[in-house]
Parts: sequence; C-alpha cells; structure tokens
Amino acid sequence: MKQRAQRMFIVFFLLLFLGTAALIAFLLGVAYQEKQRQAEVNARNVVEALEARLEATLRRSQATLEELARTTNPAVMSLAVRNEHATAMQRELALRASHFPEIVGLRLIDAQGNVLYASDYALPNASVRDRSYYLALRQNPQIPLFFSEVAIGRLNRTRQLYMAVPMRNPQGEFAGIAMAPLDIAYFQKLFAAINLGPHGVITFRRSDDGRLVLRMPAVKDSVNQSLRTNQMFQHVASGEQSGLLRYSSSIDEVDRVYAFKRVGEFPFYLGAGIASMDFLAQWHATLLGTVVVSLLVLLVLGVLLYRLQQSEVREQDTSANLQASEDRFQLLLNAVGDGICGLDQDGRCMFANPAACRLLGHATEAALLGQQLLPRVHTHGPDRQPLPDGASTIHQALRQGRSAHADDALFTRADQSLLPVRYDAYPLVKDGRDIGAVLLFQDIGAHKRQQEQIAFLAHHDALTGLPNRILAEDRFRQLLSLTERHGTMLAMLFMDLDGFKTINDSLGHDVGDEMLQAVAQRLRTLLREHDTACRLGGDEFLLLLPDIDSIDSLLPMISRLLHALEEPYLLTGHQLSSSASIGVSLYPVDGQDFTTLMKKADTAMYHAKDAGRNTCRLFDADMQVEAEEALRLRGRFMRALETGQFVLHYQPQVSLVDGRIIGVEALVRWQDGEQLIPPGRFIPMAESSGLIVPLGEWVLQEACRQAVQWQQCYPDPVVVAVNLSAVQFKRGNLEQAVAAALRDSGLPAHLLELELTETSLLQQTESVVTTLHRLGQLGVRLAIDDFGTGYSSLAYLKRLAVNTLKIDQSFVRNLPDDPDDANIVCAIIDMAHKLQLHTLAEGVETAQIADMLQAMGCEQAQGYHFARPQTAAQLQDFLRQQAASQPGGK
Repeated sequence: MKQRAQRMFIVFFLLLFLGTAALIAFLLGVAYQEKQRQAEVNARNVVEALEARLEATLRRSQATLEELARTTNPAVMSLAVRNEHATAMQRELALRASHFPEIVGLRLIDAQGNVLYASDYALPNASVRDRSYYLALRQNPQIPLFFSEVAIGRLNRTRQLYMAVPMRNPQGEFAGIAMAPLDIAYFQKLFAAINLGPHGVITFRRSDDGRLVLRMPAVKDSVNQSLRTNQMFQHVASGEQSGLLRYSSSIDEVDRVYAFKRVGEFPFYLGAGIASMDFLAQWHATLLGTVVVSLLVLLVLGVLLYRLQQSEVREQDTSANLQASEDRFQLLLNAVGDGICGLDQDGRCMFANPAACRLLGHATEAALLGQQLLPRVHTHGPDRQPLPDGASTIHQALRQGRSAHADDALFTRADQSLLPVRYDAYPLVKDGRDIGAVLLFQDIGAHKRQQEQIAFLAHHDALTGLPNRILAEDRFRQLLSLTERHGTMLAMLFMDLDGFKTINDSLGHDVGDEMLQAVAQRLRTLLREHDTACRLGGDEFLLLLPDIDSIDSLLPMISRLLHALEEPYLLTGHQLSSSASIGVSLYPVDGQDFTTLMKKADTAMYHAKDAGRNTCRLFDADMQVEAEEALRLRGRFMRALETGQFVLHYQPQVSLVDGRIIGVEALVRWQDGEQLIPPGRFIPMAESSGLIVPLGEWVLQEACRQAVQWQQCYPDPVVVAVNLSAVQFKRGNLEQAVAAALRDSGLPAHLLELELTETSLLQQTESVVTTLHRLGQLGVRLAIDDFGTGYSSLAYLKRLAVNTLKIDQSFVRNLPDDPDDANIVCAIIDMAHKLQLHTLAEGVETAQIADMLQAMGCEQAQGYHFARPQTAAQLQDFLRQQAASQPGGK
C-alpha cells in the first residue's frame, strides 16, 4: 500500500512538472509570437510612413521638373545666349528650388550635355555627357523620367541621386534636360530619425535592378551595388508592392524581420529591418531564466524521487523540496515582465504577479486578491466611452470556456486612469470543468504613442505642428459637406509672409523657424473652431474658412487677421514685426476642387503682393486672364526679339523758343504680325522677369543707329531720348551697353539722352550713382521722366549731373483750366532755372497750352500738337519737311 502511495505521489509530481513546463512553454511561445508580431507591425509602420514621405517628395520634385521642362523657352537653351539669360534663369531656378529642401538645386542642360543654368551657380562650368541620365534621355527622349545611380556632384561635390526629365523643342526633338540632384544627406537625416533598435537597418534600393541607394547604417562600398539574390528584391521584382519577410542579411549575417514597400510608381522600394536579437532580447532573458528554473525544478524532483525511493521517513524533506519547487515557480511568475492574473468564474482575482500589480496600480498582490476585476477590464472602448456590462471579450474565457484576445484594449487602474493594453485570456480547467481563466496582458502605451507620432508626422508640418497639404485636402473634403448642407461658401486663403526672406538672411534660419512657429500659434488663436490652418512650406500658409455667407462677412475676418499678424512677435532675443499678403478663392464660385482653388488663391496672393503687400485680393477671372496673357507673352518674348518683331516709334521734341526739332523720344512697340502690341501690355512682364535687359540693349543699339541717319537730313543736331528701367541698373551691364551702342553706331555721346524715372532714382544705391556718373563722363545726357509724379527728392538733382526735367503730362493736360496745375508747372520751371536745368513738357495737345508753357519759361515740349509718334521712315520724311520749311531750307 505504501509503495502504491509512493508511486501515486511520484506520478502527481511528474504531472505537475509537465503541466508547469507546458504552461511555461506555451506562455513563452505566445510571448515569442507577440514579440515577432510587434516587430513586424513596427517595421511595416516605419516603411509606410517613410514611403508616404518619399513618394510625396519625389512626386513634388517630378512635377517641378516637368513644369520647368515645359515652360522653359527653348531659345535660352544654348551656350551662345547663356550670358544674357544667366542671371534671370538663376533667379527663377533658385525661386523654384527654395521650396524643396530635398534637392541640391535645379539644373538646365542643353542637348550637348552642357550645364547651362543652375539655381545655386551663376555660370556653372560642368558637362554631363558621360552621365547615365544624359545618355539615356538623349538616345530616347520619349522616356518621361529617369533616375541615375548615386554619384558625386560635379558642382558641389556631394553624393546625389539625379532625377531628370527631357526637354523638347516645338518640333518634338530632344532639346535638353531639366535635372534636380536629390541630396543623399537629406534622406540620411530622414532615416536617422527612425529608431529601429541597435541592429535595425533601413535600406533604399532601386526596384528595377536592386542597386543600393542608401543604407542606414551605411556599409562601406555598398552604394550602387546590386543584390539580385536578395529575398526582398526577388519579391519586389515579382511584382509585390509590399510584404513581410524574415531572413539573415547577406551583408552582416544578422537575422531580422523585414517589411518592404515600393515607393509609389517610382523605381524604388524601401526596406526596414528589426533585428531578432533586439526585439527578442527580453524574451531570451525570460527563456534563460525559465530554463534555469526548470532545470532546478527537475533537479529537485529528481532528488525528491530518489529520497522517496530510499525511505518513507524522508517524506518531510520531500515535501520541503516540493515547496521549494513551488517557490521557484513563483519566482518565474515574478520575473515575467507581462502582467499575469488568475480569475475565478465570478471574475475575482485568485493570484497576480508583481508586473500585474504594478500595471494595475496596486502596491501588493494582497490589494488585488478577491477583488472583482471584470468591471476594470475593458470597461472602456477605443473612444474611451463605457461599454455595456459583459461586452468585454474576457467573458468568453470565463463563461464560454474559450480563449480570448484583444490587440487594443483599455484597463482601468486603481487611480481610475486608463491603461492601453494588449491581452490574452485562457480558460482554467480542472477535473474537466472550467474554474476560471488566466489573464496575460502587457502595456502598449509606448507603442501606441509611437504609432500616433508616425501618423502625426505623416499629416502635419514638423516645425509648426500645423496640418500639411495632405491633411488640408482631407479637411477640405470634410468641410464641403458642411458648406453644402448650410448653403454657404468656403473661403480658401493663400497667405505669404512679407519680408520673411530678410529675417532668414539677416538673423538666421533658427530665428526664422521660431518666427514661423509664432505665426502658426497666432493663427490658432485667431481662427474659429471649424477653420483650418496649414503650412505648405517656407513662409506659405493655407487657411480654410467654411460657412461664409457673403463677401461682406468674409472681409472683416480677413481684416482682423491682417491686423493681428502685424502685431510684434516676442522671440528669443528679438522682437520682430511682419505682415502678410493674402489671396482668396471661394468654393463653389471659383472652383470645385482643392487644386483649382489653391491655384487661384495663389494667383490672387501675387496680386496682393503687387498691390503693396499687407493686403488681400479676391480672385477674379481677370487675374486668370492676366496671368495666362503674361505667360503667353513671356513665352513669345525672346523669339520676338530674335526675329525682329520689336520696332521703334519716335515722337519729336520741339523748342518752344524757335520751333526747331531738337530731339526725339524712342518708344518701343511689338509688331506681332498684323497686331501692334502697346508697351503697357509687355513692359511690366519684361521688367518682372528681367527680360527688359536684352530688350533695353536692343533699343539702345537701334535708336543710336537710326539717330545717325537723321543728322544727315536735318541741319540741327537731333538728340535721341531712350527710357531706362530700374531693372537695367540691377541686372544689366548698363554702362557697357551704352558704350557699345555709341561705338557701334558712331553717334556722338551728347546726342544720346537717357530718361530715368523718379522711382528708380529713389531706390538708388551707390552702384547706381557710380554708373550714372560714369555715363555722364561719357558725355551722355540725363533726363528725369515724369517729374513730380513720384515721391520727389531733390537730393538726386544735387548728386547727379541731370540735364533735363520732363514735366509729366498729368500737370500739362489741364493747364488752362486748373490753377493748381499751373502753379506746380511754374514751380518746377523756376526750380529748374535756378539749378540751371532744361525743362520739357509732355502731352502738349493744343496751341494754347504751348503758348502758356512758353510764357512760363519752359524751353521744350512734345505732344500731339507738334507730332504723333512715327516710324523711323516717317520721322525721316518729317525732318526733311521741317528742314525745308526753315529759313534758308531747300
């Protein structure tokens, strides 16, 4: 009987050991699967966030290159004319490139592989004839987009990935390349911000041949190498867009869980790998402890069995060993980092490990024992609202005897705070019946915060925290339903800070970033609950204002916004002021979709800039027509200049003393076929784009050339007056252009008069003053055009050797009827006489006005009373007629 009892005792302990081992193995297996699944989720989240960022970056860069290739005038794409257009093209490319921190700059390359223009170099000296993208696009210009291998840039000597699109001439032939070098350092910085553990890795490879573009951490001499046997590349090559793998890397032989995803429609894919040694580190420690404890338990049981066989007297020692075994099992439970609780069928706690007590906010296990845990477990949904009794899945394990699992649940802690957890519940069965359940749970708060941070960065601006364009488009679609339901309008405001570049250039980008953050914070306080403010990039913001009843209700809101943005900003060590220019478009009046409305608001914003800044403009159809007209004119301008479509008309200038012709004013016209385009339509466009510089040089050459001919048909010297733009002082070699025109034509310098506006003189710099003094030393005459219409300053009359003041026609036209105009004209003439300057009145249309001007002492005049503007041939006949009518003429 005693032997039978011993055998039963031995069987009991063996079953207990096997059960414990099975439970531990099961728990370890579950933990192992959870760790691997968590690593897969983390890797997939990282890849998806990076892919969204890279796809948006490459898409924006592609759109910019395609627009640049489409809008660039083929006439400027040659080395022969590069010096003429270098400054203007660099400014335009720099403006485009400033919105893209991911690119080194923008490049325009001619059909022979010469780098003509660059956003960061005035006259780049480089050739790309041997570059892969040039060879590929030249051989097949129908390729819409080409990415090169990673290479060292020949201009700034940094590692770059070249993105290029072909340019075609009007006949569809290959005319060059628009290229943007993508800065590898930008992507390194982006990847470095992701933490995948000590042995984690992020790779950025081509999907067509598997060549490596970037790997973090980097491996020496691995860039541009192709791993065609790589499992991830084989899956991508087979057409898979994304997936999960686990294998050992051939580069460092580290076993990892990898997630991969193709980057949109581009020939790249991303891979993120989390090393098994990293995400299983805690599990390995637990496994080691479990093995050690299990071996100890096995050893104890062996000793116990041995002693049971030796003598029944040592039963107490065997019982003590059994208790020691149970204590060690408790140590195992205590060592597990996840919470473990035992529940009876009523949901009362039977046991809990220290991790469970800590996670649930209790100091000891005794505080939990006997307590009802069901009201605390999963009593709140993902929206943090209470769930009905019995709605939690834990009831499946208690009432139905089934296992239960939840990836995202909430537990109520002792202090009533909510703990985000992932849990599993397994039924406890004894003697064939359910006696309760074992609850295993772990804190996923850090994981959820990481997911929320990744989601936030994908839809918000990292600097200001405002929504980015992606989220703004989503908010726009949501606000449409509100607008349509209320029958109101939605206003889109495109806002650009005035003078922000000056802050960046003078105080640095750190102060500029702080300024942008302050503007974003002020916008948050100014907008209504349903309004949305987003940052597009740089100093550009987009505002969405729904539920607008009328323009009259919108304008006061914009006025308050402008006034509030003018208030000083207290930054670290600085107090700065700024203002904003705002363009407005309205849904559904100006468009039905986000892109159309933003384009029109952008157009209106530029009109606000032109209107003096710190104001707003509402979009109207005339703005669109004007923008399209300016774009068309700009596209045809250089071809018109090269094909001789510009002509000069001349208006004679007459001496009021004796009626002699003393000079003519050169007036440029654009003869486009049968249509004569007046200067008011193309001069503003030419000045804003810098094309006024080559046009001004042509006017100087042509006016001087024809002036030489007039000296042969008129007895007195005839001065030719040429108008100058302020842009010519800033961008052109004015002094060299004047000297070349005089030299090539043979015209004496004193017969050339340069007319300057008051505005250009008020904006003068020392370089402008020096240029005018040198022109005066050449013998060229200087005249102030439209005198009295600007913010007149007499300082330039003292500093500059001015010869003539031209009285604006706004004072002359109503001279007989307006005493104020008469007093102003008299004052200008008297001042000019005291300064020993000549005066010339513009817009003289009647003999009465001419007589009054002569009586006031004005020496010269021009206007329809004497002659209208004429072509060169008509003027030559006019001069011959005037010469014949003079005393002694033939």
